[in-house]
Amino acid sequence: MKNTAHLLATARLVKITARISLGLVWLYEGLIPKILCLAAHPEQTELVRDSGLYWSTPERTLILLGIAQVITGIVLILGWAERATVLLATLGMAVLILLVATGRPAMLTDPFGALAKDLCLIACAAAVWLLSPLVSPAAKNGR
Repeated sequence: MKNTAHLLATARLVKITARISLGLVWLYEGLIPKILCLAAHPEQTELVRDSGLYWSTPERTLILLGIAQVITGIVLILGWAERATVLLATLGMAVLILLVATGRPAMLTDPFGALAKDLCLIACAAAVWLLSPLVSPAAKNGR
């Protein structure tokens, strides 16, 4: 019984660490390059402009995307509806990866670029998704 309790506590810690890490990246990615420092990252604006997938202006679209990312990050950090939120975040990452792949494929090979980071974020999301039902209060109560 002691080993089971220790394993559950460890799994819960891993899940929370992965969820908060994922949330912090979403918060940063929305706030810094898309809201506060948009002018410093013209490649994002050009990518949106070239895609033709924007509302009003590419800059406004990036700010709205940034707001959505900040909200997602906060929800992840707080742990609200964590499985649904990590699913939404992962689907959002997949869409962004596809847009980058079609608009600027060279960005995928950048060692500091989106793909390397997104694969790590997907791993964090998978950890939250898989561990959540095992360590939730309902699982502990046998429900």
